[in-house]
Amino acid sequence: MADTHHTEVVLPPERPGWLKVLAASIPILILGLLFVLFQLIVGSHSSRGLGLLAFPALAILLGVPAVWAWVYLTRRRRNMRLTLDASTLHFTNWNGKGWHIPRDEIAQVDYMDVLVPMNTKPTPWVIIGGGATAHVLWQSDWPDAGLVRMWKQIGCETSRDAQPTREVLRRYPSLDLPWWHRHPVLGGLLGAVAIIGYSLLVVMPFVLITT
Repeated sequence: MADTHHTEVVLPPERPGWLKVLAASIPILILGLLFVLFQLIVGSHSSRGLGLLAFPALAILLGVPAVWAWVYLTRRRRNMRLTLDASTLHFTNWNGKGWHIPRDEIAQVDYMDVLVPMNTKPTPWVIIGGGATAHVLWQSDWPDAGLVRMWKQIGCETSRDAQPTREVLRRYPSLDLPWWHRHPVLGGLLGAVAIIGYSLLVVMPFVLITT
């Protein structure tokens, strides 16, 4: 039998779930954009249209989210990887940053259904290692079969549990979570403020023009 213990495994991420929904909604989105463009061109009974200026106006309206999504998806496809070589498990995020953990230190991989405040469903995390070397992956980013194959190659134990965020952080105090995951309520409030600000500054003027 061939020794597969030192075979390198490279695991690319899954396509984001929201991208699949977006792709399925393309016909509806196109019809909606055509309607908005028509309204911007001709206006309504209470406002004049923009004429040909509707085209750059619509580009401005959609530019911010479209550019963000394009940059994120391009860098995610180019950079994001989970790689297991002879000695180390490497994770690289969409922004090119990441972490490394020696495979000999990975004795346990915990699948945690984390009960995050303001979420109606648990968020599935994969927590690797422990103590000073605990790292987290978002399970939805990776194909299940690929993760299972990787854990088998490492030869570590796996478990499944469900805990609130606070209990998970108590169990893994060194877990490398961004601050908005450690403080989800504050993160949600700041996200809401950003969405409201974008709506007031960018979206609302177009609503006023088309009504």
